[in-house]
This record gives sequence, structure tokens and C-alpha cells, in this order.
Amino acid sequence: MAIRIAIISDTHFGVGRNTERFEDSWETAEEAFEKSKDCDLILLPGDIFDTRIPRPEDWAKSMKILSQVDVPVVAIHGNHERRGRGLINPVEGLDQAGFLKHLHCNHVVMDIKGKKIAIHGMSSVPEAYAKEVFKAWNPKPVEGAYNILMLHQSIGSYVFNPLEPPSLTLDDLPEGFDLYVSGHIHWTEKTKVHGKYFLIPGSTVTTQINKSEAKSPKGFFIVEINGDEKVEFIKLDSARKVFYKEFKVDHEKSSDINEKIDEYLGGISENKKPLVRVVVKGSVEKGFNVNFSHLKEKYRKKMFLSISSRISEEELDKKMRLLKDIREERVSIEDIGMKILRENMKEMESSFNYESIFDLLVDGNIDSAMVQLLSYSNNVDKENSSGLKRWAI
Repeated sequence: MAIRIAIISDTHFGVGRNTERFEDSWETAEEAFEKSKDCDLILLPGDIFDTRIPRPEDWAKSMKILSQVDVPVVAIHGNHERRGRGLINPVEGLDQAGFLKHLHCNHVVMDIKGKKIAIHGMSSVPEAYAKEVFKAWNPKPVEGAYNILMLHQSIGSYVFNPLEPPSLTLDDLPEGFDLYVSGHIHWTEKTKVHGKYFLIPGSTVTTQINKSEAKSPKGFFIVEINGDEKVEFIKLDSARKVFYKEFKVDHEKSSDINEKIDEYLGGISENKKPLVRVVVKGSVEKGFNVNFSHLKEKYRKKMFLSISSRISEEELDKKMRLLKDIREERVSIEDIGMKILRENMKEMESSFNYESIFDLLVDGNIDSAMVQLLSYSNNVDKENSSGLKRWAI
């Protein structure tokens, strides 16, 4: 007899509070649980909530959803729910209220349709310590059972946050398990480790608009055990579609860049406002001011639009080269400051005695430096005023 297991991850209940997208996490989760109603077991690999201390309204909604589930639910907590030692996190709270079974460096064995199912879970720990904690736990498969190993970590090449690189790799996962699952990563992946499936369901709701999330739709996995595993990805129709587009420009006019983006955005048409991110990379000639505010206003009612500009002017490139040269010279902080100031004054053709001001600042004589700056500023204003009068005559 077949056993069906739903794996629903990273629902992030409560994300987007006080925004137009606040209902998204609830709508997608409700659809996922509804489409799992014929399953025999539901696994939640972390980040059920978006915060460590959810609001009462979020507690109420989450319990309402879980109260409608009449099959066992086994969960681990994620990094969004992780709290300090001795403090109860929200997933543990749901466990104590009887809505699910929470795991952290332990396992539970269930009898489902006459077959033993063992779920081994390690909840989220800081990435730097994940390998150490995992080795200390050292999970072992339960003999005679179908063994599932569930984590909430970045694994090897699946890096969710480059500022917190993973210490665990696929090679660190022990042999002998029948299924491997990890939450935390928000896009969907299906591969194999030790000849068995390794599944990343991805999040049910979009929390960040990036290239990876735009590649795959939101959804969850259903694994059917009947001799061999059958893995099916269930798409969520209620999830907003994500679009990600990069434009590379090379000394183009602002109007041409805007025209290209406008043409791309005009081709996007969805019933539910999609999430769209445009990234512009390259360079423009000095003097061109690239502004996308009118595009954001034009498409405000049709989509959630983000435009990131990584455009540099020729003058900015020159300054970056100056900083690179300074770094290679390995000069002191004071010398770096003086060199940058000297280059800027040279460009401005200024007669300002910047060296004396710089010395005062280095010595901490800020008041004296301010007096000299105000004196210079007043003199410049007088000269400009005389010049304006001459032009007016």
C-alpha cells in the first residue's frame, strides 16, 4: 500500500506585514495544505514563521491551518525561528500545543499503514557550526524503517546567504537514509546523494526577488513510497510569479536604456501582480543621469517592480582605479586621505588650502578646521556674487 508524504517548507507566516503582499504567505500555505489532504504524513523543514516571536494574529492563523490537518505533522525550526538556549521558539510552541511534532537532533518513529517511518531532524543552527553539531548528533538509520533525514541548512553548493557560507556539504550526509530533505533555500532542487533523493522544496512564498527564485515556480514535493519512491512537485497556483531580467549597457543614453526596460515590462501580463526585478549593469558617459522613477510609477499598479542600477560613469571608474592604485601602494590611512583630497582639488582647480585643513582634521582640531572652511566658503560666495552682478549688468 502506497504511503504519501508531503514536504512543505519555508511558509514564512507573517512576512510582508503592513504591505499589499501580507496575505501571500497564508494563501500559498492554505493551498499547499489543501493539496496535501490525501497524504499520510506532512513534513515541515523549518521557517514556518517569519519571526522568532510571532504576533498573536499569526499564531491564530497558523493554528487554524494546522487544526484542519488530520495526519501527523513533523517539523523542525528554521533560522527565522531560532532562539537562544532555554527559550521556546514558535515551532516548539506548536509542538506543546499538540499541532505537530518538533525535532532537533533527535528522531521519531511512526507506524503508517503498517510501515515504520523514522524521521530524523536537525533544526537550524548557525551555518559555521552546522557540521560540528551534525557530527556530534551523528544520526543513525532505524533498522527496518524507512528513514528520512531532515535539515534546515545551506548545503554545499546550495548557498542561500553568501555572507554565511555553509559548513555542511552533501558528502557530510551519512549513508543509509532513504530520503534527504533540507529547507532554508528558497528555490527548488532535486538531486541524489548516496543513490537516494535529496530534495529542497523551496519556499511557498517569495521573500526576496532574485534570479534563482525566478527560475522555478513555488510549490512543494509529494513523495510516494510504494517499493520505490515517486517524487512529484506540486505547483502552487496562488503564488505570485517572479520575473528577473538583467540589462547590460555600454555607454548608452539614458533614454535608450529606459526604452529597453519599458519594452520588457510592457510584455509582462499577469492576473495577480507579479514580482519583477530589473538589474542594469554597465557604464554611461559622464553627464548622463539615469533615472527610473517614471517607470516605477508607470507600472506601479501592474506589478511590484524593483530596478537596481549598477551603472558607473567614466569619472567614477577613474576614482575606482585611483583607489585600487592606492591600495596596491599599501600607504597609510592619512596618506590615502591626502591623495584622494589632492586629486579632487586638482579636478576642481581650487585654490583652497586643503593641506592645512587636512592636518587639523587628522590632529582632531575639528573646530579650527570648521573656522577655516567657513571663512573659505564666505570668500567664495562673495566672488560668485560679484560675478553674478557683472553678468546682470
